[in-house]
Amino acid sequence: MRRVLIIEDDPAVGRGLVDNLGFEGFVAILADTAEEGLERLREGGVELLLLDLMLPGMSGFDLLRELDELPCPPRIIVVSARDAQTDIVRALDLGAHDYVRKPFGLAELLARVRTQLRELEGGEGAGTRQPDAVFGELRISLSRFRVWRGGCESLLSHTEAAVLGLFLSNPDRPLRRSEILDAAWDPRAFPSERTVDNFVLKLRKKIEEDPADPRILQTVHGVGYRFVPPPAGG
Repeated sequence: MRRVLIIEDDPAVGRGLVDNLGFEGFVAILADTAEEGLERLREGGVELLLLDLMLPGMSGFDLLRELDELPCPPRIIVVSARDAQTDIVRALDLGAHDYVRKPFGLAELLARVRTQLRELEGGEGAGTRQPDAVFGELRISLSRFRVWRGGCESLLSHTEAAVLGLFLSNPDRPLRRSEILDAAWDPRAFPSERTVDNFVLKLRKKIEEDPADPRILQTVHGVGYRFVPPPAGG
């Protein structure tokens, strides 16, 4: 059964979601603070998160930043009364997959839950688009800004996708940091070579089995980085 975590501090809303998700056949778990929800997420097994933004203590925005550190982050639907475009864009930029404004229609929200879980279940095969690259359990779709390793899905930012696309186009070739900057960044943003290092660290968390011991995005000392395609079985 699919596990859905609800982080909601309004007891009536939270309880109603638990009951209705249960009727739909999901295992629904309720947490009324972001801190409690984060502990649940760290235990693993949650496939979808319904997240309020206005919470006591840690806010929903703060929690979204924390989720990037999880080895297998869930799909995320923000459910919030905050309806300013800046809030919606901020939540999506921080990794949310969908945004539903309160008050919401229950049928619509449940449909969005099913859609997110179908995408997760189908992986890169959902719809007609195929992954750009498959290396055993590592699957990369730059067109959908997603990476899958095993059963875990990670979103790519536009810049991460640009950097990863450059590596995919140049397998086994050492790329200088300056070359990566020229390909993926607007010079008017004044990026530095340290910027490249930070983005490589982010990518390693999404594609490496052990980011602390990278086998795919390898450091070439004195030069930059090299993409080493993993074997078909790895």
